Amino acid sequence: MSFTLKSIHNDPDTTRKFIGLLRSKLPCTFRELCLHAHTLCPELKLFCDSKQQKLVGSDKGSAGKLVEFFLFGRAPNNDASPDLTLGDIKATHVKKVGSFYNAKERLTLTNVGSTAEPATLQHIVDSAKLQDNKSYAKVQNGVLAVFERNKSRPTMEEIFEEQVVALFHYDLESLPVETRTVIDEDYERIGKCVQENAVSQKGQQYLHIHPHGSKGSKTRAFGFTNKFVTWLICHHSGRPLIKKGRSWMFSI
Repeated sequence: MSFTLKSIHNDPDTTRKFIGLLRSKLPCTFRELCLHAHTLCPELKLFCDSKQQKLVGSDKGSAGKLVEFFLFGRAPNNDASPDLTLGDIKATHVKKVGSFYNAKERLTLTNVGSTAEPATLQHIVDSAKLQDNKSYAKVQNGVLAVFERNKSRPTMEEIFEEQVVALFHYDLESLPVETRTVIDEDYERIGKCVQENAVSQKGQQYLHIHPHGSKGSKTRAFGFTNKFVTWLICHHSGRPLIKKGRSWMFSI
């Protein structure tokens, strides 16, 4: 089967098939996964060969930007629209904890306003349900690549040698009811703290509102907690979720 970039970008069924064929190679290095992607979509290889010079500056050190470019044929841009019809493309990392692994960090989804300008956060209070919030499209869907990372600030070449342990599309609407209930409760807590002009992450389990940007930034974003990212990885890769005390982990 050969894919086109247009179909990967715009046709959800085709994108799912493409992701499924990439997943069949996991776990493998990012370099090996890129080679497989370029075999499945020769047009993607041509795109990367002709536009690789656009990967400049900090983009070279960003696994997310590299996944967008080398696996899905999206060059760096300032377009706020989703990378794919299925949602934005993102990357995250897992770390080793003893003999197991869990998500190394939260997953930032989208900026939602600034505590320096409370009016920019009012949309959270005005939307009683997460599904009614203007940011929901950025929260509901996404394509997530998961890397095993053992080194801080790897170079572009080092990222190519990292293991990709999972790749999947998530859709909050397809998750179990009990999981969606926790997310809805988190959104209620977020709305309450915004209304009280005391924005914090207190009590939020899966979805939280967190600082985003440089140190001291007043910008706030919706994000998935690292615990929920760990849960998503297990849910979509079929790995058993291991609970030890307050920690959630899995085996690779």
